[in-house]
Order: sequence, then structure tokens, then C-alpha cells
Amino acid sequence: MIKSLGVFKDYSDDSLKSVYDIDNNIIEMTLLYNKPSMDVVCVPTHHFCNLGCRMCHLTNNRLNKKMVPINIDNFMLCLFRTLTNDGVRLTDKRKLLISFMGVGEPLLNLTLLEEIFKREQDIRELGYDSVSYAISTMMPNDNILKLTELVDHYNVPLKVHFSMHTPLDIDRRELIPSTRMSVRDALELLTLYRTRIQVNDIIMDEYCKMHRTSDPVEIHYTLIKGVNDGDKELNSLYELLEEYGITIKFIRFNPINELERSGEEDRWVNRLGNIDGLRVKTYTPPGREIGSSCGEFTRHYYHEEIETEDERQEFENWKVKHLIRY
Repeated sequence: MIKSLGVFKDYSDDSLKSVYDIDNNIIEMTLLYNKPSMDVVCVPTHHFCNLGCRMCHLTNNRLNKKMVPINIDNFMLCLFRTLTNDGVRLTDKRKLLISFMGVGEPLLNLTLLEEIFKREQDIRELGYDSVSYAISTMMPNDNILKLTELVDHYNVPLKVHFSMHTPLDIDRRELIPSTRMSVRDALELLTLYRTRIQVNDIIMDEYCKMHRTSDPVEIHYTLIKGVNDGDKELNSLYELLEEYGITIKFIRFNPINELERSGEEDRWVNRLGNIDGLRVKTYTPPGREIGSSCGEFTRHYYHEEIETEDERQEFENWKVKHLIRY
């Protein structure tokens, strides 16, 4: 049975996060209002994530919980509830982007993605003419090869965002310990995905309705002070981007624990902007007040048993401020 734990609003940009409890497992989805022509909903693939990325707000080595894949029926029910209120769509937009940038790693639950592709018509019946998809992956394995086959088979307009965060393999395994791919191998797989998808005219016709470019791959990089923002990283990244030509987006960091946001963004953007034809972007994720981005979801629901009294009171104050309905 699915129980609503609340809908929470970010008053700075109107983002809405809906939180659901399914037999003590949590699903959190966030409807963003940052695109004037489309709904964007950030969704998870798992009820919890224990992959241990250092910059993640969910990671906590004192918490022993399993990483449970979300099944399709629960996902679809929560998606419909997130996009509606009392059965009525919250917006009248005709396009929908389903972005797997929530809790979990999409390449570790390809079953869910395939089932969603199969049931897309059910989603369109909410009133959407076009539905597209995006995943954020730190590339724990080479399952992007299987994903490529699925996307091509079902003609799915899906963009892959590779969470790189450092071009140095040894440092990356420290920052993202569950990855099993070298940076170069990951970029090779991204290139293969791009090449395969761009020759599928059915996919690209839909993809270009939703995106500004026809490139279905992108690198994400979060600059963290003293961790991945040095000249060694910049020089290595420059060489890789010069070779592979994949768009890079710098995601501004929401500090956690001892980690701080870097002040090197402008210098990095200017340096990489010298690469001929390379797109370099910066991005501040919407919904910051309600934790809409990957790893920034409401930690209370996962960390309740290890919270201090101050942390618990902080959550209760947050809830009073942002809860708008159940």
C-alpha cells in the first residue's frame, strides 16, 4: 500500500517534491517548473542508494540499508500522483521529460527502464504529446551497452548524463567508489551510444523536439574545493574533451560535510571554452530548498534512526515551512 508522506514546495522556484512510503520503502519524485514548454520530473530507480559517492547527501556509513530496486507498478502509481492532484494534471504542458536523476543508479535497474518504455502510452494518456527521458549515471559497469540496445529497440529519445566529477581514475574511485569503469572506457561507451542513437531517425525526430541540440550525451562535473578542481584535473580533462568532443555541464555543488564548493568555475569554463566546437555549460539545480537533485533528497526519511535531536528538529522546522499537502 502506498502512503503519501507529503508534497513539499520550494518557494524560490515552485518545484514540488512528492514523497511516498511503500511498506517502509521511500519513493521521492520532484516536478520542476524550470522549463516553460515542458514538465520535468526527477525520479529515482531505487528506494535507497548505498553506492557511497562522497558528494552525495544520502551517503552515510553509519546507516546499513539495502539498495532496493523500484518496481514498475509502484513507479507508475507514484509518477501519476506526482503529476496530478485529485486526478487533475498540475500543468497543461504537452511535453514531459522523465529524468532519472534521483536516488539510485539507473544502470543497475534496467528492468524498470524497459518496463517504463513499454508503458509510455499510459503516461501519454495524462495529456502529453511527447515524452522523453534522461539518466544520470556514474557508470558502475558497462550496462550502457544493454541500455543502448533497449533505447534503439523501443525508439526512445533518451539522453545520457555521465557523472564524471574527476578525469583521474584513481581519484574517481575514491570519490565514486562503486564505479567499475575507467574514465576513458566510459567516454568510449558514451561515444558508441551517441553514434548508435544519432542514426535512428525515429529517435532523433522526437529527441530534437525536446532538446536544443541533437547530441544525446553529456558530461556532468561538480567542482569541489581541493578535491577535483586543480590544474592536474583541468589539464587531463582538457585533453579528454579535445579528443571526444562531448558537451560538459558544471553542476554547482550543494556542500555536504567537510566538502566545499570550488571557486574555480570561471577559470575552468574559460579554459575549456578554448576547445574548438565544445559546448561548456554551468547549471544550478532547481528545487534546492526541497532537495530535488541527485543525492539531495530529504535525508530524514532514510536517516531517522541515526539523527541527533538537533537534526530532527531541523527537519520538523523544514517540514512546517515546505509541506503544502498530503
